[in-house]
Amino acid sequence: MARCRVRALVSVAVPLAILVVVFEKPESTLTAQSSYPQFATANGTGVSRTTVGAIAVSQPLAVRSYDVAEIAADPEAQPSSSSPNNSTLMWGYEAAATGARILSYNVAPFVPGPVCVPVTSSGELSQNGRGVAFDPLDGNLWYSFVILPAFDGDGFIHKNTPPQMGCAPITSIPFADGPGGAVQDDIGAIDVDEATKHLWVAGYKPISVQGVLLSFIYKVNRNTGLVINYCAIPFRGGGVGNDTLTVFRSTALPGSSKYLLTDAGETTTVPNTLAVIDQADCHSGRIVTPVTEVLKTTPGGMSGIDFEWLGLLNTNNPTIFNNGNFPFTVPLLIGPANALLEDISLCGFRAQFGGDGNDFCPYKAP
Repeated sequence: MARCRVRALVSVAVPLAILVVVFEKPESTLTAQSSYPQFATANGTGVSRTTVGAIAVSQPLAVRSYDVAEIAADPEAQPSSSSPNNSTLMWGYEAAATGARILSYNVAPFVPGPVCVPVTSSGELSQNGRGVAFDPLDGNLWYSFVILPAFDGDGFIHKNTPPQMGCAPITSIPFADGPGGAVQDDIGAIDVDEATKHLWVAGYKPISVQGVLLSFIYKVNRNTGLVINYCAIPFRGGGVGNDTLTVFRSTALPGSSKYLLTDAGETTTVPNTLAVIDQADCHSGRIVTPVTEVLKTTPGGMSGIDFEWLGLLNTNNPTIFNNGNFPFTVPLLIGPANALLEDISLCGFRAQFGGDGNDFCPYKAP
């Protein structure tokens, strides 16, 4: 990404800043916070240099400002059906140096299912798995990966059939301005917006804006990859980036009833909580204040999460849990992941406890 100098237009109504990019040569004083890890394992957890499997991490981009064009997009039409679905089929994308697998599971009762290694529409083998999300419009899986050793992304969001159909490539869309542009190329988690069917994605690595590490979240056009909205919260650490994001609907909280859940970091963060962000606040690159915070009670923290009719499904990398409905206090063991999972996705998209109509899941659970 390009380096930039600052020109900030500060709102007096709310403690937010709309940042305008003006490109110039990088300045050596614009460095990431010293707490950012220098070494990590393949799943992004920060470790010491002497740890077995330690990988040198490139530092986050440091800029004076970070501006992304927001392009409005119409919602996608929803297929007509009113029958409930309540699928128990779930997928997880693993962390691996290369050739990361997408695995499938029946989560109730727990039964492992088919596994495959996706290859992109351009013939590139899956690298270090990060984001995965079920697409209700065609039954396929959106996914993203990062590339070691730098943990950089390839600038695309890919789509393949699920393991049940052999992980055959479908398409790839550029993320924002595509590979090598001004917008970060790395994506840490993906979920489908239940209302519009466009995509919510978490930028994986934080960006150091005026010395503050920020974790950015983007709403992305499913057809073009262009950014519809974006916002940020301060990065919460634990390792390289943010691998935790899901859409969440509730009428029990103040605001729009449509939220995003993220921990803005790796499995264990500071604070070790999930931020509940009102989707209505996520625009114009603003630094948002969460509606509330909820404790991450899963043993060992959380990497991938997905909130669907069963509740908050989540993984701490090696094990899968269900923390039920808000406030997600009781982690119930589902089973072993048989891999170090990053993002996860149920075969559903309604983002409401108990369900809300047909999820258009065309597959049977294992």
